[in-house]
Amino acid sequence: MSRYEKKAGSWVYEELRSRIENLIYIPGQELQLDGLSQELGVSRSPVRDAILRLERDRLVDIFPQKGTRVAYLDRETILQERFLRATLEEKVFAQFLSRPATEKEKLVSLAKLEGILIQQNTAALTSDEVAFLAHDIAFHKVFYDEIGYERIYKVVQAHTGNEHRVRLLNMRVASVMENVYQEHRKMVDAIRKEDGKTAMELLSGHFGKLTDELDQLAEVFPAYFLTE
Repeated sequence: MSRYEKKAGSWVYEELRSRIENLIYIPGQELQLDGLSQELGVSRSPVRDAILRLERDRLVDIFPQKGTRVAYLDRETILQERFLRATLEEKVFAQFLSRPATEKEKLVSLAKLEGILIQQNTAALTSDEVAFLAHDIAFHKVFYDEIGYERIYKVVQAHTGNEHRVRLLNMRVASVMENVYQEHRKMVDAIRKEDGKTAMELLSGHFGKLTDELDQLAEVFPAYFLTE
């Protein structure tokens, strides 16, 4: 494969993954190789390679001789992805809270979080769930960045595409964006007060709602979920 094809393949993969994660391509939607090649202005090869990578991410299903479709939301896959994210992020957050930072460094971290909260609140007020989730992700990314764990952050993001879809879908439910915003606000307040115990409890509670969320979302959006 040429350098151009590798670069094109990476771009196509990121583009298709973004469309799937942000529910532009909905679960069950057929993906046509030729159509995507024409739309994206690339040959079939990088599209084919991107589809294979997305299958490994469990974001698409490939049916030999039949075609490819966006994978339905699978409860077990989502629970495992949330377990991965929650387990790693709780460790990261604990290290963030206990890091030997100067007062200036602490203030800078708080300023970053406060800035994101302003943007997140604006997205909530305008009912922009895609922007809201982007700011949600940026909020949590701060904890990784502040302790130098950018690589761990990339690993988490790479393996939680289905959890991302559920988080976005959940933002469409009434009051969820406001509730998430308020939880983030309380976390920042606890960080400012250097109340690590409360901050950790808030983060754990933030992650602990997935089972109830999945039950609710499967009722509201049944066509998005895998059925037995």
